Amino acid sequence: MNKPIDQSVKPSIFTREFAAPRQLVFDAWTQPEHLRNWMFPMPGVTCEYMASNIVTGGSSLHKMSFPNGHEMWLLTKYESVESPEKIVFRQYNSNAEGDILPNMQMPDWPKEMRATVLFEEVNGNTRLELIWEPVDASQAERDTFEASRSQHGNGWEGGFDQLISYLKTL
Repeated sequence: MNKPIDQSVKPSIFTREFAAPRQLVFDAWTQPEHLRNWMFPMPGVTCEYMASNIVTGGSSLHKMSFPNGHEMWLLTKYESVESPEKIVFRQYNSNAEGDILPNMQMPDWPKEMRATVLFEEVNGNTRLELIWEPVDASQAERDTFEASRSQHGNGWEGGFDQLISYLKTL
């Protein structure tokens, strides 16, 4: 899990402010009872955690189910979970058993992605910065990541929208 980040590819960086305390936003990222309510790109998608040990050195396995019947499995391995400041994780496409697989829709998508999520308190709100980047990617994977850059926000920004809606219910 100590593979180097691919420095030849500029990461995608997303920033969002949430009208909620930093600890609550951090908890929403680290507790499956919260994650299942927002960790998906759009309304109509469901998220189910099959396994979760969201601590430094832990992992989780979850499934997103789309209205068209498509299922997407993701294995997440946590490098660092530092409440309430930072989470660093590696994410992989997988199957229901947690076996790492290529992305079936984009075969040249990087097999390993790293996300660094930083939480900053700003006047009672939370400013979140997410840095998303491939790890040890092949040239084809770097090219695919770069070619799809304009679409990277579709999933993360959509998830942030879901998180904003969810936080309003708490």
